[in-house]
Amino acid sequence: MSLLLFSVALAGPSRCVATWTGPAPGCAIREPLVASGAGLSEKAARRALAAHLESVVGLTVTASRARLTTLEPAQFSACSDIVSRDAYVNCFEEPALAAPSFCFVGFDDPTCWTGEVLEVEDVGWRALQGGRDKMCAAVDTRIVSQKYTDEATRRPICAAACASKTTVRCP
Repeated sequence: MSLLLFSVALAGPSRCVATWTGPAPGCAIREPLVASGAGLSEKAARRALAAHLESVVGLTVTASRARLTTLEPAQFSACSDIVSRDAYVNCFEEPALAAPSFCFVGFDDPTCWTGEVLEVEDVGWRALQGGRDKMCAAVDTRIVSQKYTDEATRRPICAAACASKTTVRCP
């Protein structure tokens, strides 16, 4: 997966953020996508970003098809390539990512989550991924425990939203 990249080589801990707005021919995703990655170097942050972006695209395709079952797989066949090629990527050095951090994890979507803020403590760059994973696991557990009648539709929609919209703040 290649990403449209605009930056100079960064030497220290870095964070990369990708945004994409569609749709595009060959990709029927209608909502904007956001993904991020962090690491001890720009290269590591870009690798983490590429993995997260691919995950967000896959979850969003699954959610779109769950929401509207008449959509055909062919309408999404090129999404991964299109999004990775056309996403705007911004990478920046963030020295604080090298230090241990106590972070707050939020996800603001009342159809999927209670609004409760979770906590995670780890080295800053790992806290970003770990916090997102922790939140999305909690969201899925909550949806299953609520026994919604639309659980088969709600779970993929909330998984996609959580992957893209969870925020991790490490003050």
